[in-house]
Amino acid sequence: MKQMTDYQRELVVQNMDLVEQIIKKRIKVVGEVLLTHEDFYQIGCEALCRAAMSYRPEIGSFVPLACRAIYNAMIDHCRKENSARYPKMEMDLECDCDSYALSFFGVSDDLDESMYYSDAQKVLQRCKENYSGITLRGIEALELKSLGYSSREIAERYDTTVNNINAWISRARSKLREDPQMLKFAF
Repeated sequence: MKQMTDYQRELVVQNMDLVEQIIKKRIKVVGEVLLTHEDFYQIGCEALCRAAMSYRPEIGSFVPLACRAIYNAMIDHCRKENSARYPKMEMDLECDCDSYALSFFGVSDDLDESMYYSDAQKVLQRCKENYSGITLRGIEALELKSLGYSSREIAERYDTTVNNINAWISRARSKLREDPQMLKFAF
């Protein structure tokens, strides 16, 4: 594990009050297990240390970087706790059970609606053949979104950031809006 330098330690000591400020101003402490003030304070302190270790003075002031790192770490902690408490239903993608798949996708047994969904998926598959690069990745991300994956889960799958995933999806949507095959399906 990498050791902090004296300069990095001094940055942490000088900016410890940022952790408390962010908890007071931006985080709603509910007091449940792993969501107490002490938990958020610990997470904030760890994030402050990580920010100090990654900080380079030539990129600008330390405080904005530290504030963003602290806040993001606290939000990530909340998301992890929520996903642990309320796990998503997992689905075996190889499953051939149509009724299970329809209920998972939120499609009713209404024949017209089922046909609409099925047609949209087929057209989307055909569109994938016409695109490459970021647009193709965006279409794949749209498919994963339709399966219930979050942007963070998709980002982990592609080993990239959530912002990249959102940009890919945005690009794919703009291309698909102009695609003649997709004109009858709303995105």
